Amino acid sequence: MIRNERHTLYGLSAREYSPKGLWLLALLYLGSLVAAVFVSLLAWHIVHYLDPEANGYLANKPYPRYFDRARWLCVLFLLPYLFWQCRINSFKAVGFTKPFASTASKWFIYGFCMILLIYAGTYTLNAIELKPELALGGFLSNLDNAILAGVLIGLFEEIVFRGLVFRMFYTALKPIPAILASSVFFAILHFKASSTSLESVPPIDIGFADGFNIAFGTIAALVTHFDFTYLAAIFLVGVVLHQAFLITNNLWANVALHTGWVFTIKGIGDIFQTTEAANLFTGTTRVADGYWVVIVLLAFTAVFSLILKSKPEASAGIKEHT
Repeated sequence: MIRNERHTLYGLSAREYSPKGLWLLALLYLGSLVAAVFVSLLAWHIVHYLDPEANGYLANKPYPRYFDRARWLCVLFLLPYLFWQCRINSFKAVGFTKPFASTASKWFIYGFCMILLIYAGTYTLNAIELKPELALGGFLSNLDNAILAGVLIGLFEEIVFRGLVFRMFYTALKPIPAILASSVFFAILHFKASSTSLESVPPIDIGFADGFNIAFGTIAALVTHFDFTYLAAIFLVGVVLHQAFLITNNLWANVALHTGWVFTIKGIGDIFQTTEAANLFTGTTRVADGYWVVIVLLAFTAVFSLILKSKPEASAGIKEHT
């Protein structure tokens, strides 16, 4: 697979490499964890000072939840600096190109059908069933929330992970290692410290030692909360999304594909409930928790790999670029 210089950062050609983005990414990851300790503790103690009886919504949230929200707040705060460092200063530079309507509609349908296929298999295996109390009015109203959530999550995650993070790996590595390494990173970020830790500690006693313990727990979560099927599913989700970006060279395809997934899970998936027949192979309504979803994603990965291999620029490529 030949490198496409439109995806390399810093104005580098397809033959040039730079690890600068990976150093910036490591700084962002570790820096956000350290900053989250201070930000989360400040927010935690302010909330509990104002609500010592813990009657309000925020006061009833566990400290690890504060830490996780503070970590992503720190990431959001630092993201503009990373985009500036990587010379990504416009929608076109981040990867949004024409055509929009045909690309978005086609890849939204792909995402919708992919999740529908997963649900169809799980339903056929009797692992999920329709909710008996299903109401048409509630279902239709939920579709609005589903499409809104899909668009917002799709836009944010694709701008950050494909428009920036993947291209950091792509600039530092050859295409296939970049796809694999960035997908591993994408999967690791979905693991976090347990939200039930520190439940027995009085709010006033939670301090810096606990904050840094949660930070370390977040780093080690892949080991301490290891789940092979979830890891494999999220890793393959990353691979599929990276492949879609390289196939189309258009971030609208990724946003639409991601939106289709989220919309189907939150909209259509909400009409199902898990049965007692669910197991490690079938998974549940959570989608990313069974071998069946891994098989489906592997099939799409194989198909997209063939499409990438047949692209004109790939067939004209040089082996040393793979």
